[in-house]
Amino acid sequence: SVKNMSAKRVVSTAKWRPHHIFCVPYLATNFPERGKTFNQTELNIKETIRSGTDTIIEVIEGVDELCQACPLCQDDGCQSPNGNEDAVRKWDKIILRGLDISCGERRTAKEFRVLIDRKAPLEFCRTRCPWKDQCAIFG
Repeated sequence: SVKNMSAKRVVSTAKWRPHHIFCVPYLATNFPERGKTFNQTELNIKETIRSGTDTIIEVIEGVDELCQACPLCQDDGCQSPNGNEDAVRKWDKIILRGLDISCGERRTAKEFRVLIDRKAPLEFCRTRCPWKDQCAIFG
Protein backbone atom coordinates (compact mmCIF):
# COMPACT_ATOMS: atom_id res chain seq x y z
CA SER A 1 0.00 0.00 0.00
CA VAL A 2 1.00 3.64 -0.37
CA LYS A 3 0.98 4.09 3.38
CA ASN A 4 3.69 1.41 3.82
CA MET A 5 5.81 2.96 1.08
CA SER A 6 5.90 6.37 2.76
CA ALA A 7 6.80 4.84 6.12
CA LYS A 8 10.00 3.34 4.72
CA ARG A 9 12.97 5.56 5.39
CA VAL A 10 15.40 5.99 2.54
CA VAL A 11 18.98 5.86 3.77
CA SER A 12 21.21 7.72 1.37
CA THR A 13 24.70 6.56 0.55
CA ALA A 14 27.49 9.10 0.53
CA LYS A 15 30.55 8.22 -1.57
CA TRP A 16 33.71 9.82 -0.26
CA ARG A 17 37.43 9.27 -0.65
CA PRO A 18 39.35 8.12 2.44
CA HIS A 19 41.06 11.38 3.42
CA HIS A 20 37.76 13.25 3.26
CA ILE A 21 36.15 10.72 5.63
CA PHE A 22 39.16 10.68 7.97
CA CYS A 23 40.40 14.28 7.90
CA VAL A 24 37.62 16.71 6.98
CA PRO A 25 35.58 16.25 10.20
CA TYR A 26 38.59 17.29 12.29
CA LEU A 27 40.09 20.10 10.23
CA ALA A 28 39.49 23.71 11.20
CA THR A 29 40.11 24.82 7.64
CA ASN A 30 38.12 27.42 5.80
CA PHE A 31 38.27 27.89 2.03
CA PRO A 32 35.81 30.64 1.05
CA GLU A 33 37.67 31.02 -2.25
CA ARG A 34 36.61 27.49 -3.23
CA GLY A 35 32.98 28.57 -3.41
CA LYS A 36 29.62 27.98 -1.82
CA THR A 37 29.06 24.43 -3.15
CA PHE A 38 32.47 23.29 -1.89
CA ASN A 39 31.89 24.79 1.55
CA GLN A 40 28.38 23.29 1.84
CA THR A 41 29.67 19.85 0.80
CA GLU A 42 32.56 20.08 3.26
CA LEU A 43 30.14 21.07 6.04
CA ASN A 44 27.91 18.11 5.15
CA ILE A 45 30.87 15.70 5.49
CA LYS A 46 31.88 17.24 8.84
CA GLU A 47 28.35 17.10 10.23
CA THR A 48 27.66 13.58 8.94
CA ILE A 49 30.77 12.04 10.51
CA ARG A 50 30.69 14.11 13.72
CA SER A 51 27.01 13.42 14.39
CA GLY A 52 27.52 9.69 13.87
CA THR A 53 24.28 9.13 11.99
CA ASP A 54 23.21 5.96 10.23
CA THR A 55 24.03 7.49 6.85
CA ILE A 56 25.84 4.88 4.80
CA ILE A 57 29.24 5.98 3.52
CA GLU A 58 31.02 4.12 0.76
CA VAL A 59 34.78 4.52 0.51
CA ILE A 60 35.71 5.34 -3.06
CA GLU A 61 38.92 5.75 -5.00
CA GLY A 62 39.58 9.04 -6.73
CA VAL A 63 37.45 12.12 -7.21
CA ASP A 64 34.32 12.43 -5.03
CA GLU A 65 31.60 15.06 -4.61
CA LEU A 66 33.86 17.37 -2.56
CA CYS A 67 36.55 17.22 -5.26
CA GLN A 68 33.94 17.91 -7.95
CA ALA A 69 32.84 21.07 -6.09
CA CYS A 70 36.44 22.32 -5.83
CA PRO A 71 37.97 24.69 -8.40
CA LEU A 72 41.36 22.98 -7.82
CA CYS A 73 39.96 19.74 -9.28
CA GLN A 74 40.69 19.72 -12.99
CA ASP A 75 41.14 16.97 -15.57
CA ASP A 76 39.64 14.40 -13.15
CA GLY A 77 42.14 15.10 -10.40
CA CYS A 78 43.33 17.41 -7.66
CA GLN A 79 45.66 20.19 -8.78
CA SER A 80 46.16 21.70 -5.33
CA PRO A 81 49.57 23.23 -4.61
CA ASN A 82 49.37 21.37 -1.25
CA GLY A 83 49.25 18.01 -3.01
CA ASN A 84 48.18 16.95 -6.49
CA GLU A 85 46.09 13.87 -7.32
CA ASP A 86 49.12 11.54 -7.04
CA ALA A 87 49.93 12.84 -3.54
CA VAL A 88 46.29 12.74 -2.51
CA ARG A 89 45.95 9.12 -3.67
CA LYS A 90 49.00 8.25 -1.54
CA TRP A 91 47.32 9.90 1.47
CA ASP A 92 44.16 7.93 0.71
CA LYS A 93 46.17 4.67 0.66
CA ILE A 94 47.85 5.53 3.98
CA ILE A 95 44.42 6.11 5.53
CA LEU A 96 43.00 2.89 4.07
CA ARG A 97 45.91 0.98 5.65
CA GLY A 98 45.71 2.90 8.92
CA LEU A 99 41.98 2.26 9.33
CA ASP A 100 42.21 -1.26 7.85
CA ILE A 101 39.47 -0.56 5.30
CA SER A 102 39.18 -0.90 1.51
CA CYS A 103 37.66 1.06 -1.34
CA GLY A 104 34.13 -0.16 -1.95
CA GLU A 105 33.59 -0.78 1.75
CA ARG A 106 30.43 0.67 3.29
CA ARG A 107 29.88 1.65 6.91
CA THR A 108 27.61 4.02 8.76
CA ALA A 109 28.85 7.47 9.72
CA LYS A 110 28.73 6.31 13.35
CA GLU A 111 30.93 3.28 12.58
CA PHE A 112 33.45 5.52 10.82
CA ARG A 113 33.48 7.98 13.72
CA VAL A 114 34.13 5.19 16.22
CA LEU A 115 36.87 3.75 13.99
CA ILE A 116 38.56 7.14 13.51
CA ASP A 117 38.36 7.92 17.23
CA ARG A 118 40.03 4.58 17.94
CA LYS A 119 42.80 4.83 15.30
CA ALA A 120 43.68 8.53 15.04
CA PRO A 121 46.18 10.00 14.89
CA LEU A 122 47.99 7.74 12.44
CA GLU A 123 51.77 7.82 12.25
CA PHE A 124 51.44 9.87 9.04
CA CYS A 125 49.36 12.44 10.97
CA ARG A 126 52.09 12.83 13.57
CA THR A 127 55.04 13.00 11.21
CA ARG A 128 54.06 14.18 7.73
CA CYS A 129 50.59 15.74 7.54
CA PRO A 130 50.70 19.28 6.09
CA TRP A 131 47.45 20.17 7.92
CA LYS A 132 48.53 18.97 11.37
CA ASP A 133 48.41 22.44 12.97
CA GLN A 134 44.73 22.80 11.99
CA CYS A 135 43.63 19.34 13.12
CA ALA A 136 41.42 18.83 16.19
CA ILE A 137 42.95 15.36 16.71
CA PHE A 138 45.98 17.21 18.11
CA GLY A 139 43.92 19.94 19.80
